[in-house]
Amino acid sequence: MRLAGRTAVAFAGIGISVLLSGQTAPAPSISEFTTITAESLREDVAYLASDALEGRATPSPGLDEAANFLAGRFRAAGLEPIGPGGSYFQEARFGQVTPSLEKLAVRLVAGNQQIQLEADTTSVRSLTAIDLTDEPLIGLPEKGELPRTLGKVVAGSAAVYGSEAGLQRLQAQHPKLILLVARRKGRSVPSFLEDLDAGLAPVIRVGNEETLNALASAQTLKLSVHVEAPKMEVLKLRNVGGVLRGSDPALREQFVMLTAHYDHIGKKPGGGDQIFNGANDNASGTASVIEIAKALAKLPTKPKRSILFLALFGEEKGLLGAYYYTRHPLFPLARTVAEVNLEQMGRTDDKEGARLREISFTGPSYSDLPATVAEAAKAEGVSVYKKSDADEFFARSDNYAFALAGIVAHTLVVAYEYDGYHAPDDEWQKLDYQNMALVDKGVAAGILRIANRAELPKWSETKSAEAYKAAAGQ
Repeated sequence: MRLAGRTAVAFAGIGISVLLSGQTAPAPSISEFTTITAESLREDVAYLASDALEGRATPSPGLDEAANFLAGRFRAAGLEPIGPGGSYFQEARFGQVTPSLEKLAVRLVAGNQQIQLEADTTSVRSLTAIDLTDEPLIGLPEKGELPRTLGKVVAGSAAVYGSEAGLQRLQAQHPKLILLVARRKGRSVPSFLEDLDAGLAPVIRVGNEETLNALASAQTLKLSVHVEAPKMEVLKLRNVGGVLRGSDPALREQFVMLTAHYDHIGKKPGGGDQIFNGANDNASGTASVIEIAKALAKLPTKPKRSILFLALFGEEKGLLGAYYYTRHPLFPLARTVAEVNLEQMGRTDDKEGARLREISFTGPSYSDLPATVAEAAKAEGVSVYKKSDADEFFARSDNYAFALAGIVAHTLVVAYEYDGYHAPDDEWQKLDYQNMALVDKGVAAGILRIANRAELPKWSETKSAEAYKAAAGQ
């Protein structure tokens, strides 16, 4: 898991747990998902979170080994491959980019005022050299509609446009360059990973109150920039997945997605056990996707809609695999009706109390999908609880990238906070596999309900969901 932006931290905050249904879940009937077992989950988590994979950092040999393992599991489940030639990989070209800032020069002309920006207040995210001299600059409004910015140099407040959602909104208009200005000095980014096929405009961030004030007051703006070409290593990263084709000819071209990120944060230099194995975050979610895929594929009656099971790379580095998929979808986003993302499924020792036979959704007020899953999970004896501040966690995992693309998408979690988060002792031996198997059956029932239900999941009328509704064209 990670915070919105580029920094990974634990879910935080104190919440109140209540069932979405308002009732205690009934005793389970005989489950149709009998292939989901604690033993199978333990086996997969123990491998993914083993020292041999060295923490599955993006990129790393351990991440590549995990991807190969997952492809084998999806093949064994009988899923249709997502890639060419029977491959279970969506291959992505990324660059490991190191900016060259030694000769960086940025000058803003605002009316009669000239502002020379210092290199130590500036960060650059670009795949190429930049050379602009007195280029006309379009100032962006803090509220309302964006002006036409195709091929233009634009500038705006980092507080308004600097988030992933804000940048996506700007990048969708294909500007020539984006200048983001904050009041306070920020940190330069020594290196970053970038999708080489996304066609993103360069982004320059500066921390300078004088510049921010000039943007707000000047009638005419011009920008000069000199940045040398960065150093770059081209990498191959992979999302891994398979498809269970729907049984209803009228619905099989609609897709439900079940996802989890399979990366973690790798190794920390130093002695002792410094491998961050990420058993709960997120080998548990990845193993759960595998088990649920196997269970749904073995049902005597297949789901009506198709289901795409996808393990995503680079969540810990900024939802990289999820954003890559939304920019390069394997199946049309307009026909993708829902995405459920699994995180931290194995630990029950939440700091607020034990989470037995319980699951929870981030952003539960944003759509009707959590209620649909909650109703289906009852038959497996699984309850859905709601944290009082769960909406605040909506942007902290891969579901966020899909929501920004308009897809009804939520992350599902068992324990929000637990000892050992992003620490070397997040080991496979600490997970409760019996409970994990039980809640996975509840999730499987929920996915099956979404895939078979006549009504499509829909965003709610809450103000916080307006951006996602707009992305969906609602």
